[in-house]
Amino acid sequence: MTDGLHSTLSLMLTIRPYSESRKVEILGDLWSMTRKGSSLRVQLRTHPLGWELLAFVGVEMHRSQVAKTESDVLALSGQWQAEAIAKGWSLPA
Repeated sequence: MTDGLHSTLSLMLTIRPYSESRKVEILGDLWSMTRKGSSLRVQLRTHPLGWELLAFVGVEMHRSQVAKTESDVLALSGQWQAEAIAKGWSLPA
């Protein structure tokens, strides 16, 4: 398991589900990476169907997907992290 997934696991213990009264909430970044002076981060938000993961390079959103369960959040986060590493991104020191 990579360091990024360890931080994801600790965040998973405190994530809140979507609430009609609070609407969509930004829960925080699951992990971040760098490559050639650029930054990649995956943000977790509440969503009416579960949670939404959004991948940002700099300030531009490049990818978004909804996960219906907490285990789906973990699996998707791990998949995206593995894909990023394969493309040359690395965890910050």
